Amino acid sequence: MTESRSPDEAAAGWHIYLREEPDDPELRRQFEAWLQKSPLHRQAWAEINETLGVLDLAPPERKRRSSTRRRFRGIPANDRTGRRKAKIAAFVGVAMAACLAAFVFVPDLSLRLRADHYTQAGATQDIHLADGSDIILAPRSALAVHMTAHERRINLLRGEAYFVVHHDASRPFTVIAGPVTTTDIGTMFDARTDGDETSVAVREGAVHVSAKGDIGLERDLHAGDRVDFRGTQVISDTQAPETIGLWRDGMLVAQDNTIADMVAALQPWTSTRIIVAHDTLAARKVSGSYDLHHPETSLQLIVHPYGGKVMSVTPWFALVTGR
Repeated sequence: MTESRSPDEAAAGWHIYLREEPDDPELRRQFEAWLQKSPLHRQAWAEINETLGVLDLAPPERKRRSSTRRRFRGIPANDRTGRRKAKIAAFVGVAMAACLAAFVFVPDLSLRLRADHYTQAGATQDIHLADGSDIILAPRSALAVHMTAHERRINLLRGEAYFVVHHDASRPFTVIAGPVTTTDIGTMFDARTDGDETSVAVREGAVHVSAKGDIGLERDLHAGDRVDFRGTQVISDTQAPETIGLWRDGMLVAQDNTIADMVAALQPWTSTRIIVAHDTLAARKVSGSYDLHHPETSLQLIVHPYGGKVMSVTPWFALVTGR
């Protein structure tokens, strides 16, 4: 993200990330580089540890120096120091709570073991199947391919993919995403799954979608049809067929979508974790076209009209605030 942060805010971000990933050597290396870059950084790090009483993450030399200083016990030495420490503590408290509430990380190691194809943040992958079908895999997505003489089955394990299917009536082409099975009837379509949300949208041709369990749906979709599954809720909609799968060209098109939905769509395109720490802002709706290849700039453009600000706490964590 592009907005620079004060040493206090950056130190708060480092505190969050080192708590979340204490054994990450690359994160530790980046932190040490930041710490040594400026005396102000070292001072901010010492003060935030002193404020929160969390010294175990500091380098040994900082621990020794900090241990000789007075611990903050809720009665500031003067108003300026008290306000500054209270601000740091409040910022860290809100950010850590947001982190814990917002992110449940999928174990990527397990995912990679199950997947035939896997993409990192910001990267797509073109997959050409032996039957002549093509798949474009979106960032932070994974799928497994099962091809036999009698069937063609794709398990979309996470994320999003666009399918251009070579029709073969003798071998059905099915895509399983969450609780939803999509069977091709000669089609170009998009499928996405994330947690308990799954969607299917058809750009050309037709598919048959079915969902088991409490959903119990059986339906044919044609060009422009879209269906979203959110838990047991089913939402049907239509859109211009040419707008389906535009992420393949690096475009994110909003049509009265919430900022929360837009952030979710941007997240796979950046390794920076984005948290919207303002419920009212998250519920605001936007329309327009945004560049997925520049997610930082797009995020700024999405939230700025509503007074939102993007705070780059560390290279891996950004907090969106509003008024």
